[in-house]
Amino acid sequence: MPLITYAEAVARIAGEERGAGWLAHCEREGIFQLPTAEWADAIAGTIAPIGAERPLEVGAGSGVFGRALIERGVSIRLTDPAGAGDVEPLGVAEALERHRPDLVLSCWLPIDLGAEKIIFAHPGVRWYLAVVQTGPRFTGSEALWADHGWRSRRIEAADRWSVSRSDFLSGVDRGEHVHHGAAFVFERTNYHN
Repeated sequence: MPLITYAEAVARIAGEERGAGWLAHCEREGIFQLPTAEWADAIAGTIAPIGAERPLEVGAGSGVFGRALIERGVSIRLTDPAGAGDVEPLGVAEALERHRPDLVLSCWLPIDLGAEKIIFAHPGVRWYLAVVQTGPRFTGSEALWADHGWRSRRIEAADRWSVSRSDFLSGVDRGEHVHHGAAFVFERTNYHN
C-alpha cells in the first residue's frame, strides 16, 4: 500500500481539526506516527549510508512503516509482541536475541517498556534509530538521554516530514504544522565487532 504524501497528511490533520480533532482521530484509529512517503524516504536515506547488515524494527505494529522501508531498499526484519503475517511476534529482548541486529529501529515505544535500556545494553547493536514524541516523558525513556557510551543526532531531514498523533495545525486556516515527533539516530561510541 503506497504511503500518503506529506501534503495529504497535513490536509488530513486540517480536516480532523475541524471536527473532533486530530488527536481524537489518531486515538480512534490507533495512529501514533503517520508515515508519509517523504518521511519514509528520509528515514531510508539515513539508514542506507550507515551500511547496517542486520537491521531490525522492534514494536513494528502492523508493519506499514517497515514494509515502506523495504520498498525503499532497506532490508529490515519486522517484530512486535502482537505481530502477525510478516511481522514476527517477538518482544524486544527476544527479537534482539533471535536476530542479533546491528541496527535497531523503533517508533513510539511505550515509556515504561524499558526497551531502550535493553537495546543500548545489547552488545551487537551499533546503531539505534528512535522515533519519539518530543517533550518530557511522552515516549522514550530516560535511557535514551543518559550518558551511556552512545552519541546521538537528530534526523532533521526526516523531522520536517514527520506527522505524529501529537502534531497540530496552528490556526488551521494558515496551515502551520506544529511537529511533536522527532527521529534520532544513536551510534555506539565504543563499538567493537
